[in-house]
Amino acid sequence: MTKSLVISDSSSLILITKAGLLSIVCKDFRVEIPEKVYEETVIAGKELQRVDAFKIDEAIQSDSIKVKKIKPDTTSKMSSQLDEFNLGDGEKEAILLYQQENALVLLIDDRQGIKMAKLLNINWTTTPKLIVGLTKTSRISKRNGLEALRVVQLQGRYSLDFILDAMDEIEKTKEVK
Repeated sequence: MTKSLVISDSSSLILITKAGLLSIVCKDFRVEIPEKVYEETVIAGKELQRVDAFKIDEAIQSDSIKVKKIKPDTTSKMSSQLDEFNLGDGEKEAILLYQQENALVLLIDDRQGIKMAKLLNINWTTTPKLIVGLTKTSRISKRNGLEALRVVQLQGRYSLDFILDAMDEIEKTKEVK
């Protein structure tokens, strides 16, 4: 069975790693990141001695995450549009890679990146919504889902209301025994 392809931006990849979900996501999905996301998460993170950077690098070294180069023909058409949205380089490349690879979903947490994804009709999700989905499909327990959301609340830039809504969704989930 072929796994569905997920493309991640930097903040989402860091958050799922800090929440302890990287191995689960890599097990359930084919995960790819563009070179710029690699630079932002691993290269810069290792310079700052961030534990998540080393964990992400381990996943790359074990082929659980693939680092992909953006094809020049992909960037020419959309680059100017992406520039208008004042996106970071990692978000720009993640969107371009999503288009290039015809991925199932773009994991993105940046507000401007989400706006652009909506404009381009990209199938996107956020880290909290991913956690809710993993819980609803019994890939993680309700307890682990709630704990992951607590980590995302502390480490991410989400409003309390957004996190509380996600927690409420998890609380309403029936666990399969």
